Amino acid sequence: MRFRGHAHRSLDDKGRLILPPDFKDKILAEVPDGRLVLTIWEKHVIGISPAQWDRLEEELEKIKAPSRQMQNIIRIFYSGYEEVTVAKNGRIAIPAHLRKSGKLDKDIVVMGAGRRFEIWPAESFDALLEEDYDVSDELADNSVSLPF
Repeated sequence: MRFRGHAHRSLDDKGRLILPPDFKDKILAEVPDGRLVLTIWEKHVIGISPAQWDRLEEELEKIKAPSRQMQNIIRIFYSGYEEVTVAKNGRIAIPAHLRKSGKLDKDIVVMGAGRRFEIWPAESFDALLEEDYDVSDELADNSVSLPF
């Protein structure tokens, strides 16, 4: 499951949002019962499948003596964990603790980020697009040649 694109959305008064149709279709194709895990990553709410969550736990268990920084990342993952169900119309409820942690108010952006999707406040997404990025060294160090 790979998520691409983005959509501007509004949360309703109960903290619910309607996912972009393509996102909903991808989730329901991979997880027919519509279960989805929401948590916090890099100060934003992310959505992944339950299978991805299981894999995340397995990977984190490989760390034998986690640093304090890693322990805090693990705490954030686990404390943010919330399983939600995608309705047939693509609606999900974002729990209050995740809305607070992700600083989500009314206007948000749901964006594809490859194997996960992210939910950002609209103003943070706008700021992301305004930044200048030079990743040429990182691309070269990893032998990545963009085809455009």
